[in-house]
Amino acid sequence: MKKIIFGLIGCVFLALPAVSPGATGWYGSVNAGVALMPDGDLDITANIPGVLVGSGSGDMEYDTGYTIGGAVGYMMEKFRLEGELSYQANDIDKVSGAGGSEPVNGDVTALTLLFNGYFDFDTGRFWTPYITGGLGYSKVEADIDGLSEDDNVFTYQLGVGVGFAMSETLTLDWGYRYLGAEDFSYRYSDPSGSIGLDAAIASHNLTVGLHFAF
Repeated sequence: MKKIIFGLIGCVFLALPAVSPGATGWYGSVNAGVALMPDGDLDITANIPGVLVGSGSGDMEYDTGYTIGGAVGYMMEKFRLEGELSYQANDIDKVSGAGGSEPVNGDVTALTLLFNGYFDFDTGRFWTPYITGGLGYSKVEADIDGLSEDDNVFTYQLGVGVGFAMSETLTLDWGYRYLGAEDFSYRYSDPSGSIGLDAAIASHNLTVGLHFAF
């Protein structure tokens, strides 16, 4: 049975067309995948008279999340330029510091607008590796124990991937990207005092997507 399955997969890939990345024109794309946020450095300041006044540092730990996105771009032979809008969400697992760790009920989301560039490596086959980089901004929102705060931060991405031509106009894409951003600032205050958090934001994203030529 395994031989039959692998044989069918081989026949499908052998039947795919050899599409050159040298084509030009407009295209659209959609993608979705998993978002892996590494532990982020956390700086905490508190000014609650009679309870806690001071500062400290620790780590914010996240659960695996998801990312979805879409883009519109233009192909210029081996180069591509595009604008991409994506959304990412990760639950917060816990906050760790010198005094131990504490579970946290909350999440971090990011709505990101990026302007990306791609370079496609022409293999003369149905598969085309690429490298990519981009710059933009993210609206990052943190919801911690029912208290929410958002911040607009500068964002960049670096990535690699490979596209598999399914037809002259449709390409299946597998990609990895590292998404980095400025530190997210969280501030909360009420008559009893104030608390501030500055958290490092980054993510390793693995995605699968479709590119379609217009």
